Amino acid sequence: MPSVDDTLKAVKKHLEENPDDASAWNVRGVLLANKTEFGAALRCLDRAIRLDPNLAEAYTNRGRVLMALGHDKAGSALESFDKALRLSPGNMEALVDKAKALRSLGRTKEELACYEKISKVVTDVPAIWIRMGDIELEEGNFHDAVTNYDNALSIDSEKVTALVHRAIGLSMIKRWNEAVKSAEKATKLAPDDIETWRVLADVNLRYGKHKSAMKALQKASQIDPSDASVENTMGMVEFKAGRLNDAAAHFRRALVRNKEHISALRNLGFVLMDLEDWAEARKTWDRLTRIVKDDPQVFDAKATTSARLDDFCAASEAWEQARKLYKKQGEVKEATRVTELGRAARINCSRQKKAIRAEREREKASRSFSDRFDDHRRRSKKR
Repeated sequence: MPSVDDTLKAVKKHLEENPDDASAWNVRGVLLANKTEFGAALRCLDRAIRLDPNLAEAYTNRGRVLMALGHDKAGSALESFDKALRLSPGNMEALVDKAKALRSLGRTKEELACYEKISKVVTDVPAIWIRMGDIELEEGNFHDAVTNYDNALSIDSEKVTALVHRAIGLSMIKRWNEAVKSAEKATKLAPDDIETWRVLADVNLRYGKHKSAMKALQKASQIDPSDASVENTMGMVEFKAGRLNDAAAHFRRALVRNKEHISALRNLGFVLMDLEDWAEARKTWDRLTRIVKDDPQVFDAKATTSARLDDFCAASEAWEQARKLYKKQGEVKEATRVTELGRAARINCSRQKKAIRAEREREKASRSFSDRFDDHRRRSKKR
């Protein structure tokens, strides 16, 4: 079988004799793309299109090269795929390529519409049904998502991705037993895949099966002991079971693995508040607010913790930030609540500042009297 370079040489020779052969320029473009010489490939494909504006394959190949160049080229790639489909409406490969471009652009509803057309023609490819299921899952259409995963599994009953995502979809519509069975089957088919154990744990946790959830998480931890998310979920299991100190220990271990794990910091902060360990809770909220700037609940909690420590000035500042964020999110009731709390905190802050100033004045006066007395005593001794 000739190599790509040999084929390129042959095509080049053919083009020297037949420079107006659009199909040959298209082939050369594909061969160059296979060698990742994308700039040269695009020039060949553009020439093929100039020579034959109705050559659908050249538009499809041009779109694929643009996609290979990066997400920022997805818009241009989509235009090429649309042109190819106008010339060849039944081209399922071009339709799949269009769906991928739409996914890159975040236009999931249009992507789903593409796959729905494809699924009517290509019925035996599990990946198509899985992707359709994933889109429906993201959109919150859980029943439709499960149906698509079922279609994928009817083609290949051992598709781990379909089983895992199906378990998530089933749990969202509270079909717990089916969800657990789907996740368990995934763990048996892919016992070294941490994601299968993570999903099994999550399903059991939301089902209220805390022991089963912890067993799954322990398996996940064996696969990757450095995974902070696993420790964080272990903390959630302990929290749901009412073991707050054990939950806090897991959240802290998650933060050892990843000191900026937002969920672990948030969870630890709330658990410490439940434990009324206000000083440690404030340290945790201080860490989190250095990372998270747009969550009103985080600033609200930080303010509450500061107030519990009688630091009303810090509480006032945090509640003011929470007010702005609640208002931005349209949560009028919460914004009003923290406004009142912030007002009370500001009053107490003002009183604290006055008390501090008064104390400083007393200390200053005391020091001045003491200094004068010491000076008088020293002068008396000299006499």
